[in-house]
Amino acid sequence: MSATDASKEIPQLILEALKQGDKNRGELFDLIGEGYPVLVPALQKLKDKKLIESYFAPTETVSVLTYRLHSGG
Repeated sequence: MSATDASKEIPQLILEALKQGDKNRGELFDLIGEGYPVLVPALQKLKDKKLIESYFAPTETVSVLTYRLHSGG
């Protein structure tokens, strides 16, 4: 996939994945198959457009940065 294709397709893949439920970066990485240098800017662009939001989900040891579709609230 070319960089141009990836820049258009990755945000859509992220949105589709988040329709199924909240995901952290590792889960999105596994689902989308692109490295963090592609994934992280796509996540930030979606956040800037207020299409998604992030929060820290607590686990037994640390809180994990997690993404969900924007709640609109």
